[in-house]
This record gives sequence, structure tokens and C-alpha cells, in this order.
Amino acid sequence: MAERMKLMTQKETAAYLGTTVGSLNTWRATGKHKIPYIIWGRSIRYRKEDLDAWIAEHSKNTLSTPAI
Repeated sequence: MAERMKLMTQKETAAYLGTTVGSLNTWRATGKHKIPYIIWGRSIRYRKEDLDAWIAEHSKNTLSTPAI
């Protein structure tokens, strides 16, 4: 049987991303960062897999040689 997927709270998600719950709320309300989320009753939840995909999509290669 497949393991049940854990949904992360806003507090857990903020800690995982190194930000605050307030920033998550602002990003969601303004659409600044379109991080996928789930409405669970009256709560907001995030899947770790979605967060990892979002991080990978928004990562920049910092190993390139700087312009002179």
C-alpha cells in the first residue's frame, strides 16, 4: 500500500523555504511566487514535492564566470 502523502503546514513550509508565514500569505495573495498549495478545510497546506519542484524551477546557476 502506498504511503500517505504528508501535507506541510504553513509554519513547516516557511521554515523549509527559509521565510515567514506572513511572506507565504503575501505571495499567495499577490501571486508574486506561484507556489502550489492545497486548501484543506480552512487551512493551507503544501506538498514537499511541489516545494522541491518550485525551488528547482527558480534556482539560478551561480557557477558561471562573471563578466569582466
